[in-house]
Amino acid sequence: MDAVLTAVIDIDATPEEVWNVLTNFATYGEWSNFSAAEGTARVGSRLTMRMPGMTFRPTVTVATPGQELRWAGTLGTKRLFHGQHSFVLSSNHDGTTRLTNREEFSGALVALTRRLLKTPKHDGYAAFNKGLKQRVEGLTGRSTR
Repeated sequence: MDAVLTAVIDIDATPEEVWNVLTNFATYGEWSNFSAAEGTARVGSRLTMRMPGMTFRPTVTVATPGQELRWAGTLGTKRLFHGQHSFVLSSNHDGTTRLTNREEFSGALVALTRRLLKTPKHDGYAAFNKGLKQRVEGLTGRSTR
């Protein structure tokens, strides 16, 4: 069974400006719902992501500046639990950037966690997007829309 969570937001900045904040993992604890993040946005590198009660170490699979950041991780084996997270940046006609924050889960454990993943209190993706928007727009001096 698979589960997909997606959150989309428009940010008043260029894709490159959004990318610079998104990939500056050392500052995540200042603005995001991650307690800490370490690593570099380079294909093949391992990241360390810490959230309250959880630490995980995904591998970066796509790192195209200003366009897409993707990482993947497993719990045990891919057949047990596999997650693939992506951030896709696209330019809007009005000069803003659309960020699509998406997580795809697969594996046997997804059936057990499906209801938990769908609850509003676990909508960390929308909260992450909002924090990123505020950080980027604060740094660029643009007002939030």
